[in-house]
Parts: sequence; structure tokens; C-alpha cells
Amino acid sequence: MELYIQIIFVLALAKFCLKAAMTGRFWTMACYAFFAALVSLALYPTVIEQPATVITNLLADRELVTDGAVLTTTEAILGIFVSVFLLSNYFKPKGQRRKSVFVLKVVPGILWIFAVAYFELLFFRQRVGADFGATAAIYAGIVFAVVLLAAGFIHLFVRHESMKLELKIMLNMGILLIGLLVNASAADSTVVYATVSNVEWGALAALTAGTACFFLLGLLLSKINFKKLINRHN
Repeated sequence: MELYIQIIFVLALAKFCLKAAMTGRFWTMACYAFFAALVSLALYPTVIEQPATVITNLLADRELVTDGAVLTTTEAILGIFVSVFLLSNYFKPKGQRRKSVFVLKVVPGILWIFAVAYFELLFFRQRVGADFGATAAIYAGIVFAVVLLAAGFIHLFVRHESMKLELKIMLNMGILLIGLLVNASAADSTVVYATVSNVEWGALAALTAGTACFFLLGLLLSKINFKKLINRHN
């Protein structure tokens, strides 16, 4: 079950980076990255006080897992509806578009905060015995760099606003699907057995590689003029 949660958190962070990219300005993306780094610094006093078995305890609490799954699915469903509304507004004539909906496009959710805290906890585990302040500063720097680079990559390769909104819908659908799986897993058993495990880097790498391949394939297909190819063969 922890692997499901790890994937949800990765998708939530990807959605946060996408929100930053949708602003269209480098300095705004840097502000998003800086804000995420500040959040990680603010969370570290709480993170270092957690016992080594905190993840086991959380996953073993059936009610808490169910509440988390409900929160996850709620944010994903709201994100999908908001994205559909923004797409509808985008395809209207410029004179009929509502400029106030820009707020809906750039305001992040809350799942990414839990993701930052979760990976910060794992990062501190890897640096047992190191100075807490230095570890928190290093992690904040990593968060800043990852968010800024990911947002810049999305902004560079996903130029059209409609494609960004479609990507957001896909990320929310992934979060929704996995959230439902977690909820079903918790509801299907009377007792939830959980064990402490590290990040499944192989599975996450495979997920990232597969997502990147489909992303690049979509970019390639979007640039092919199929109508011209069909007319040429005819």
C-alpha cells in the first residue's frame, strides 16, 4: 500500500510543478519553487520528531487511511472539474473568456504538502546522525531545484495552454484511480498490515520512464499533420 501512496505523492508533486508552469513566467515558477522549499523548512521540526515507525502506524490505522483516500479522491475530482471548466473557457472567443478563472488555474492543492513532508521524512532517514539544520537546508535546495526544473521543462515542451490542462486532467485521473485503490484496499480488510519500506525506486523509475515516453509520443503526434499526409497519399 505504501507504493500506492508514493505514486500519489509523485503525481501530486508533478501537478504542483504543472501549476507553476501554467503561469508562463520564469520568475513565477521560481516563486513556486521557493515557496515549496520554505514549506519543507517549516515542516522539518515536525518531521524530525516523528518515530521511525510513523509510516507503519499511519498505514495500520484503517480509519486514517480511508480519510486520506477520501481527501485524495476529492482533490482529484475537483481538479478534473476545474480543468474541464478551464478548457471550456479557453476555447471560447477571446472576448467571452473570463479572466478571473486564472486564479483557479494557478492555486495549488494540498496533497503536494503531504508529499514534501513524506519525502523529507525518507530523506532524514538516509542521513541519520547528520546535522538536522544542514539536512533540512539540503532537502529544501533539492525541492527548489526539482520544482523549478520540472516546471521549466513542462513550460518548454508543453507550449499550448490546452495541452497543459489536458495533462492536469491526466494527473488528476491517475491520483483518483490510485486513491480509489487505496480506499478499496483499506475497506476490503478488517486489519491493515503495514511494514516499513523504503521508496521503491525501481517502480518509480519505471513509472517515470513510461510517463515520459507517452509524453514524448503525444508531443510527436501533436506535431504531425495527418490530414496533409492523407491528402499526399491520395
